[in-house]
Amino acid sequence: MSNRAVKTIRSAALVVAALAAPAALAGSSDTSDAACGSTAAGWNAPNGSLILSRGGGGGPIAAVLDAVGEYRTHSMFSHGPGQDVTHETMYTPGTNGWPSYCSTPLKQGELTSGFPGAARINQGAIYQYLYGGGGSLQYLSYQRSRTSAGFDTRGEAVSNWMLSSMPTVAWTSKQDGGQSFRRYLGPNGNVLNYVLYQYRDLEGVHVGGAGWNNGMVCSTLIAHAQYRAGFSPVDAYIYNHSLLQTAGNSLYNSVQNECNTGLGFWKGIGSSITCFENICDDAGRQVRNCMAAGRCDTDDSGVWNNISNNAGTVARSISPDRLGGWSGHPYNGAGVSLWAYDTSNTIQWNSGGNVYGCWF
Repeated sequence: MSNRAVKTIRSAALVVAALAAPAALAGSSDTSDAACGSTAAGWNAPNGSLILSRGGGGGPIAAVLDAVGEYRTHSMFSHGPGQDVTHETMYTPGTNGWPSYCSTPLKQGELTSGFPGAARINQGAIYQYLYGGGGSLQYLSYQRSRTSAGFDTRGEAVSNWMLSSMPTVAWTSKQDGGQSFRRYLGPNGNVLNYVLYQYRDLEGVHVGGAGWNNGMVCSTLIAHAQYRAGFSPVDAYIYNHSLLQTAGNSLYNSVQNECNTGLGFWKGIGSSITCFENICDDAGRQVRNCMAAGRCDTDDSGVWNNISNNAGTVARSISPDRLGGWSGHPYNGAGVSLWAYDTSNTIQWNSGGNVYGCWF
């Protein structure tokens, strides 16, 4: 069966050159996420391969991507079997104290500048991130760089560029002071934050730039690295106004529902805080404003309404499915990622030994 047929069927069915001095601890948070864990063996993903996953717990990102007909929710980059992993993510922000939590429940700084952002972590840390001490995944696979002519070494070239030419700074874990990991620095020399607005507009990060608030997300970081390593850029995809509206409303409903039921992103907040208004409604509006407009400091419904009511507004970004060539995104030709032509390959945890680490 041709690679094109396999992709169609499966889609339908579903930096060594671092700054040496450690940075100061950025401060604690009351996040409920667990940063540290271990694995008895590392994964088998080859050096330079793209890792795509979908968690089993839903959440805001899954709600947005589901709304636009896409499936995979996170992208990572393997530096080899049992070796370090590069990705961009954030922990669930902590909540504000009284009275701020009645209008902006999430800590603005932690929502605006998601931590740890772009980071390189070990196998114990990525195992903890993916499985959360016993959690489940709906999907996890790797894809190697290839073309119609077969597999190639372009992915390894991106890996080598990250390890040798993309600066990092050592950072102490917020939950285990004896552990550290590497945070990547952007083109302007500042640490790269996780910025939800990248889902609305990736700006020029896929052609080497730095986004608003020095931010990227998982998939735009990898697109950025592809270009900075000397390869042609991944073309951004434009989600039309109707899809933008659908995604924004799905995001709002997801946050509000999880808050009301005490699940996921808003575990416990709805049952532990009493306000004169519905705090879960405020939570949904705050997160939607953050992703849609970069306004993480307010739950003002007017921010979203100005976007939703303007027929000329769209979203422009690169998603995990676009990197992988899934859900109708191209997997061959100009403007695709180096890994898009490959199909899904099973990840097995069978390399190396026991490793402990922290992802934030």
